[in-house]
Amino acid sequence: MPKTPGGSSKSDSADSSRRSRDLSVFSRAVTLFNAGKIDQAKQLFDELTGTPDASIADAARSRSRICERRSRES
Repeated sequence: MPKTPGGSSKSDSADSSRRSRDLSVFSRAVTLFNAGKIDQAKQLFDELTGTPDASIADAARSRSRICERRSRES
């Protein structure tokens, strides 16, 4: 694997970039959830369930289920 000037591989850089994007989307989803925009938050959480980062995907699945329950309650 080719190395970047910092010594990491291009794959490491892509993984880091993907994780950064996913964390940004997750943060936006939490903000929407806290603002009461449950359906919009659920869409973003659902989008994140397919991310390769297992910890983000698991957290997104959990929060998506919470959104489902909140939607049923209202």
